[in-house]
Amino acid sequence: MLLETLKRLECSLHGDKRKDREWLEQVLHEEFREITRSGMLVDRAETIGTLASEVNVPTILSSDFQLIRIRDNFAILHYRTFNPDGSRASLRSSCWECSGNGQWKLVFHQGTPEAEGV
Repeated sequence: MLLETLKRLECSLHGDKRKDREWLEQVLHEEFREITRSGMLVDRAETIGTLASEVNVPTILSSDFQLIRIRDNFAILHYRTFNPDGSRASLRSSCWECSGNGQWKLVFHQGTPEAEGV
């Protein structure tokens, strides 16, 4: 059940919702940080600004989701993403925290290019 909930939330950030500033403000934790695929550390405001201003939303496919439940209110989601042609494969990790009102929020995210030949 939790795996499906976090997959749905995570994948919402791969589609048109990633441009929705209101949605991003709801789903990204106030202390959100990300290490981008290119190795840059960005904060919540930078992430929201960048995603909300995207002109062309890229098509991101994902697979191989694995969940590590740390506590009742904290979990790590590992998965793989790639373009429809199979290029730009990345390994991703997202840390999610459930607030007192039951809403899951993304606290941390990292995407790393997948090693060649994997």
